[in-house]
Amino acid sequence: MAHKAESKAKPRRRRSPELAVRHARPMREGVPADQTNLTPQERALLPDPDWVTEDDADVIISLRRLRRPGRTYTLDEVMHRLGYDVAR
Repeated sequence: MAHKAESKAKPRRRRSPELAVRHARPMREGVPADQTNLTPQERALLPDPDWVTEDDADVIISLRRLRRPGRTYTLDEVMHRLGYDVAR
């Protein structure tokens, strides 16, 4: 019978799950508001003025787009232009 050679690899050191949880950084969704280019009015809209979540950013971006110069169209106007029947 052939003799299997022993591996020279070092065994992996495993941490206990309790230790891993204890040293983990607290997860925070979003980015700090200080790292953004928010105006004071936009920052006042945030539920937590120190953090910006993805949902908060979506609202702020849409409000910025509404303030942009140019013609805005309602959904009814777009649907009518595309040939859909808009009945309410």
